[in-house]
Parts: sequence; structure tokens; C-alpha cells
Amino acid sequence: MRLRGYRAGDLDAMYALDVVCFEPPFRFSRGAMRRFAEAKRARVVLAEQEGILAGFVILHLEPSVQGPVGYVVTLDVAPEFRRRGVATQLMREAERLAQEEGCLAMALHVFTENRAAIRFYTQDGFRRAHREDGFYGASQDAWVFYKPLRVSRD
Repeated sequence: MRLRGYRAGDLDAMYALDVVCFEPPFRFSRGAMRRFAEAKRARVVLAEQEGILAGFVILHLEPSVQGPVGYVVTLDVAPEFRRRGVATQLMREAERLAQEEGCLAMALHVFTENRAAIRFYTQDGFRRAHREDGFYGASQDAWVFYKPLRVSRD
């Protein structure tokens, strides 16, 4: 598995994978995917195997009262690559990038009924912070998960 950064030509493959991974209202439009991936404070990591997109993560570097936070916009893994450590590799690299940028924590939203994602993030060290009613639309609530990062001392 090879990890690399985003290139403008990646958008179509990323959007197509998001369509496979998520049903509405959880998937992004192509325009939203572009805005998220190409935002100034975005860090995107793609996982490829033999030229095939296995997955990707979009991370945004966001200010907060407590200090900068790496917000996971989305984590997508192709069905044929699931349960092979791809999501964990992507999250490790996202965390590394967040720490490199001075982030003190990672945060993300998860649909309250997405048990597999909740289990994955909990096993990865995230803790549920609070619920956001209607985050994905009417009756589509989300849990906010939070994970402190170790601050490297140079």
C-alpha cells in the first residue's frame, strides 16, 4: 500500500469512491468534495495499491479555543480493501500531519447509527464528546469524537 498526497487529477476517483462508501445524506457532492480536498487548510492522504485507489482521508486544520485541531472531514475505504488496515494507515498519517502542523487533538463526526465507524474510532483512541442533533439533516444525528494528540517536544 502506498500513501501519497492529493493531486488535482484525483478528484474524480475520490468522488466515485465516496459514492460507493456512503449513501445520501452522508456522501458529498462532487463540488463539495473538491472544496474540502482543495481548501487551503486541507491535508489529503490517498492510499493506492497498484494504481487503484484503496481509500483516502481529508483532514482540515482548524483553530479552536483550546488550540489547533485536525478535523477529519471524511475517511473512505473501498469495500474490497476494508479490514486490511487501510483506514488505520490513513488515520496514522492524518494524525502525523496534524501533529506536524501543531494540532493538539483530532475531531470528527460520526452518524449515531454507524456502529462500525464508532467501533473503529473508539478502538483508535477517540472518545465520544457530545451529540449534534440534525448534523446530517432531519433525524440524522452525529456523535462528535475527540482524540488528544501527543505534543512533540523539539
